[in-house]
Amino acid sequence: MTYLNRILETKAGEVAELKKQEPERRYHEVCDDLPVTRDFRSAITSRDGGITLIAEVKKASPSRGVLVEDFRPLDIAARYAELGASAFSVLTDRQYFQGSLDYLNAITQKFSIPVLRKEFIVDESQIYETRLMGADAALLIVAALEPSQLRDYFQLFSELGLHALVETHDERELDIALEQGSTIVGVNNRNLKTFTVDLMTSVRLRQRMPAGVVSVAESGMKRRDDIVMMQEAGFDAVLIGEGLLISEELREFSWG
Repeated sequence: MTYLNRILETKAGEVAELKKQEPERRYHEVCDDLPVTRDFRSAITSRDGGITLIAEVKKASPSRGVLVEDFRPLDIAARYAELGASAFSVLTDRQYFQGSLDYLNAITQKFSIPVLRKEFIVDESQIYETRLMGADAALLIVAALEPSQLRDYFQLFSELGLHALVETHDERELDIALEQGSTIVGVNNRNLKTFTVDLMTSVRLRQRMPAGVVSVAESGMKRRDDIVMMQEAGFDAVLIGEGLLISEELREFSWG
């Protein structure tokens, strides 16, 4: 069983529990009274031709284990804001990334820049939950969804005022994302089946994206040259977590 399949199997169980605890009807009622979301898409689009930073708040990963022993998400987010992050990405998966919705909610409450929920979304209930917890955007992974689901979720995202970062890993997934109307497309350099990383995945797929699509390179960038490569390839933004924790070069980069 691949990493992704294992995670999705766990998510199915989590969603079943979520639906028992919170009827979808209640989500509808509560979401109607929430304040307007922040504009994630505009925030990650540079006005001067530079490349923007989506800084990821992450405690652990399946491939590397615990990254931060003394994990203080608000302190980490504050450091990222000082670096010039245009948006935050917050892991909420508990079992594999040791994330939490509490981290997401705390960061959305404290900071004014947009927040992306990084999660394996497989059901509408998770989308309502995302809005309820204060996020402005969420990840949708093409490899985890049917094309019809992706299209339906776009509609719900629009109704709730959320933006979708649609994650792809190869040409077929990119074609699906574009065919279904994705306006913010991410390319994950990490293969979710093996968790190996190849930065050329982003460079290759960026060439296939049409004008008007906001593009995000994800995973594996640890040096200044990696960011320059993505900028020269035409990406609007990069999503980085671990690299910011370990690389002085990335912390000193001039973000657009």
